[in-house]
Amino acid sequence: MKTEFGVLGPLRVAVEGKDVDLDQPMLRRLLAVLLCDANSPVSAEALAEALWEASPPASARKTLQLYVHRLRKKLGDPARIVHGPAGYRLVVQPGECDADEMRQLVADAHATVDPGRRAGVLRKALALWHGVPLAEFADVPAVLAVSEALTDRWLAVLAERVDVDLELGRHDDLVAELTEVVARHPLHERFRAQLMLALYRCGRQADALATYHQTREVLRDELGVDPSDALHTRYQEVLRADPALDLPVRPRRPRPAQLPAPPRDFSGRTEELSELDDAVAGAALVTISAIAGAAGVGKTALALQWAHLRRADFPDGQLYADLRGAATTEPVDAAHALGEFLRALGVRAEHVPQDLDSAAALYRSLVADRRMLVLLDNAHNADQVRPLLPGTSTTVTLVTSRSRLGGLVAINGARRLLLTPLHPYESLELLMALLGGRRIAAEPDAAAALAEACGHLPLALRIAAANLLDQPRRRLTDFVSDVTRNRLSALAVDDDDQAAVRSVFGLSYERLEPAARRVFRRLGLVPDLDATPEIAAALDAIDAGRGGRLLEVLYDAHLLDSRTPGRYVFHDLIGLYANERARTEEDPQSREAALDRLYAWYVGKLAAADRLLLPYRPAIVEADPAAPFDKALEALAWLDGERSNLVALVHHAVSTGRHVEAWRIPFLLGGYFEHRGTWSLGASLHRYAVDAVMKLDATHAEVPVRVQFSISLVHLGRVDEAVREQQRCLAIAKETGNTQREAGIHNNLGWMYNELGDTVRAVASYEAALELFTAADDRGYLAITLQNLGDAKSLLGDFAGGVADLERSLAIAREDDLVGQQGDSLVSLGQVHARADRHHDAVRYFRSALAPVEEADNKMTLALTHRELGQSLRVLGDAAAAADEFAVAARLYRDTDDLHLAVAAYLDVAGVRAETGDLDAAGRAFDTARQLHLRAPDPVNSRRLDETAERLA
Repeated sequence: MKTEFGVLGPLRVAVEGKDVDLDQPMLRRLLAVLLCDANSPVSAEALAEALWEASPPASARKTLQLYVHRLRKKLGDPARIVHGPAGYRLVVQPGECDADEMRQLVADAHATVDPGRRAGVLRKALALWHGVPLAEFADVPAVLAVSEALTDRWLAVLAERVDVDLELGRHDDLVAELTEVVARHPLHERFRAQLMLALYRCGRQADALATYHQTREVLRDELGVDPSDALHTRYQEVLRADPALDLPVRPRRPRPAQLPAPPRDFSGRTEELSELDDAVAGAALVTISAIAGAAGVGKTALALQWAHLRRADFPDGQLYADLRGAATTEPVDAAHALGEFLRALGVRAEHVPQDLDSAAALYRSLVADRRMLVLLDNAHNADQVRPLLPGTSTTVTLVTSRSRLGGLVAINGARRLLLTPLHPYESLELLMALLGGRRIAAEPDAAAALAEACGHLPLALRIAAANLLDQPRRRLTDFVSDVTRNRLSALAVDDDDQAAVRSVFGLSYERLEPAARRVFRRLGLVPDLDATPEIAAALDAIDAGRGGRLLEVLYDAHLLDSRTPGRYVFHDLIGLYANERARTEEDPQSREAALDRLYAWYVGKLAAADRLLLPYRPAIVEADPAAPFDKALEALAWLDGERSNLVALVHHAVSTGRHVEAWRIPFLLGGYFEHRGTWSLGASLHRYAVDAVMKLDATHAEVPVRVQFSISLVHLGRVDEAVREQQRCLAIAKETGNTQREAGIHNNLGWMYNELGDTVRAVASYEAALELFTAADDRGYLAITLQNLGDAKSLLGDFAGGVADLERSLAIAREDDLVGQQGDSLVSLGQVHARADRHHDAVRYFRSALAPVEEADNKMTLALTHRELGQSLRVLGDAAAAADEFAVAARLYRDTDDLHLAVAAYLDVAGVRAETGDLDAAGRAFDTARQLHLRAPDPVNSRRLDETAERLA
C-alpha cells in the first residue's frame, strides 16, 4: 500500500494517491509527533505530554491507545504504528516522506557536475515546500524543533540554488526574488550578500552598497551587532568594483570532434551501413573486420561515413585514434592513445595518469555520462583496444581491424561486422560516381573488367579513377589492358592478394611528374610518418612552398590522404609501395642523403625547442638558428603536433642503425616530457637513447642521456632503477674529471634518495654536491643545492642546520638577484619553521615569500605558499585567515589546472570553515572539491572527501 507523508508545509497524508481526512486535531497532533521521530519509538509519556500540552488527564494512557487505534485505521495499515516496550513507532519507508525526497534531491544535486542541471534539481527540491513545515503544531516543542530545522534546511537549499544561478549569470532574474527573501528573512546575511552581488552585476552598484548600509542598521537595531566579516568583505569588493565579482567564465566541458574528414565520393555499402545501424542499436561496441586481411577493402571509409552520418546522435563529441595495427612499426600502445583522449577531454597533459589502469579509470569517469562516439581505427588486437573501452553504453565504440578481434566479441560483447570487397554492381556505382555515368555507359564491359582487375577494392578503384580523370579521352579498354600487363605487378609476391592493387598504384605513380614521384618515394622511407610541406621540403631539398604543392598533387592522385589541414598520410599499403619504389629506383646514397636532411631538420627544431623548455640545461646539441620558436608555448604546440612523427623517427633510427639520431631525439624531448608529463613514453624512448649511446661509445652523451632516462624512471615510480642509472653516471663523471656534471648527479641522487625515504643518504648526496658546486663557484646551483640540503636536514629534525643552509641559499639568491630562487628559499624556510612548530616564524617567512614568487610568476609555488601559510595560521588559531589563504591556493591550483591539489585545498577550506561553524561555506567548498575530484580522481583525496563528508553530515 503506497503511503505519502507531507511535512514540508501543512501536515498531509495520502494513501494510494488519495488524501486521508484527519478531521480530529488530536489525531493530527499524534501523527505529527510520530512523524518527527519516524522509525524511532516515542514513549507514551512523551506522546501524552505533546497531545495535552504537559497536562495529560488521568486517562491519558487509555485515551492514547484509542487515538493510536483510530490513526491506524485512517492509515489503512495496522502494522504502520508498532507498539513496543519503548513506546510507539511510526514505520515510514524510504521515499514515503517528502522530507526524505527533499534530502535525496539535494544529494543528487550535489553529485551533479553540470551547474544548469544542478540548479534544476535544487528547484525541484524547493518545489516540495508548501509553507512553514507543520506550522499548526508550533505549541508542541518536539514538532517545533523539527519545523525550525526544516525551515533552516529550506533556507540553505534556497541559498545554494541562488549561488548556482549567480554562477550561471541569472542575476537579472534574481534581484526581485532576493529582495522578497531578504524582506522575509532580514537577519539572513547570506541572502543579503547574494542580493548585493546580483545588484552589482546588474550595474546597480549604488543599490548594492545601500543594501549593505541597510543591513548594518537592521543588525544593530535588532541584535546590537555589526555585519559579519564575510558581508563586510562583499561590501569592500562592491565598493572597489573588484573584478572577482564579475561573472566567471565557466570552462565548458570540451566536445572533441576528432573524426577525420568523411571519404570523398563514398558510394555503395548500403547494406553494411544499415547493418551497422542495427549493430550499434544492439551493442555499444562494434568491430568492423576484414575477411582474410583484405587491406583496402574500405573499413575506415565505412566507419567514417557512418560516423559522419550519425554525428548528431553523439552531441558530446567524437574521439578518434589510428592505432596503426597494420603498420610496419610498433602499434600505438593503449597508454599513448588514452593520453591523447584524456587531453581531448580537457585533462592537462601533466595530470594524465602515467599507469595504464589509472588513465583508463579516469577516461571511463570522464565519458560515463556522455553521449559520445569513439572510433578506434586499425586496431592490432583486443588487448590494445580493451583499455580504451568506455564503461557505459552511452558511448558507442567502433573498432576497425584487419583481424577478427574474436576476444572482444567473446569477452566484451562486441558485435562484429565482416567487410568483404564491393559487390560488382557497387564497384560500378563507385566508378560512375568518380568518372561519370556517360563514360561507364559507353564501355560497360571494360568498366566491369576494370572493377574485376581492381579486385573490387575501393582503394584501387579510387586510384584507377584518379588516373582516368586526368585522361578524359582515354578508352577504358586500353586502361584495363595497361593494368593487367603493367610491369610493376612483378612487385607482387606469391599469394599476395594485393597484386592488382599494386598494379593500379603503378599506373598512378607512373603518371606523376618526376618531382612528385621523388617526394612520394621518399615519404615512404620512414614508416608511419605524417607528411607536411616542411618534411617534403627536407626530403627533396626544396622550399616548403614547393613541398606543399607536391603533396597536393599526391593528394589529388589519391596517393595521400589528409585527415587534418596541412598534414598528409599514406594508406598503409601505399606506404609500403612507396618504400618499395624508393628502394628500387634510388641508390643508397640518395636515400641516405634525403634521410640525413630530414633528421637534421627535426634535430635542429628540437634543439631550439629544448633551449626554451629547459634553458638551464647545458646544450650538447646545436640548435638550428633558422628554426627558432618565439615562446615556449609555441615550441610545445609544435611538439604536440609532431609527437607521432618523432616516435616514428626514433623507431626508424633504431631499426636502421642511426644511433646518433636514436639518442638525440629522445634527449631533446626531455623538456617536452617534463611539461606534458608523458613519462611512460619518455622512459621507453630514453631507453632507446641509452642503448644508442652505448653502441656509439659516446661517453660525452652517455651521462646526459642516462640522467634524462633516470628522471623518467623516478616519475614512473621506478626510483631504484633511477638510482642505479645515476650511480653509473657518477662513475663516468669521476672517470672523466667532469666535476660540474658530478655535482649535478649528486644533487639528483639526493632527490631520488628523498623519494625512497632515505633522507640520511639524501643529505650526504646534497653535501657532496654542495662541495663541488662551491669549488666551481656555480652560485645558481649552489643556491638550489643549499635549499635542497636545508629541507632534507629539517626532515631529520636538524632544524637549526636546515635554517642555516636555507639562509645561505637566500643570501646568494639576493646577492645575485635570483628572484625565483629567493621565493623558493623563503618558502622552504617557512616550511622548516612549521615543522619545528614555530608557526609565528613560519607565517613571517611565507608572507615574505609572496612578493618574489609573484614577481617570478610561478603560480604553482605561489599556490603552495598560500596553502602552507594557511596551515600555519590554522595551527595558530586564526581560522578565518587560514580559510582565506586556503581559498587563494585552491583558486590558483584550479587556474593552473592542477586538480589534485585544487581538491586538497578546497577540502582544507571546508575543514577550517566547519571548525568555525560556517557550515554553508564549508558545504560550498566541499561541493567544489567533489566536482573537481570527479575530473581527476585519486585515492588520497577520495579518503579525505569521505572523512570531510562525515564531519559535515
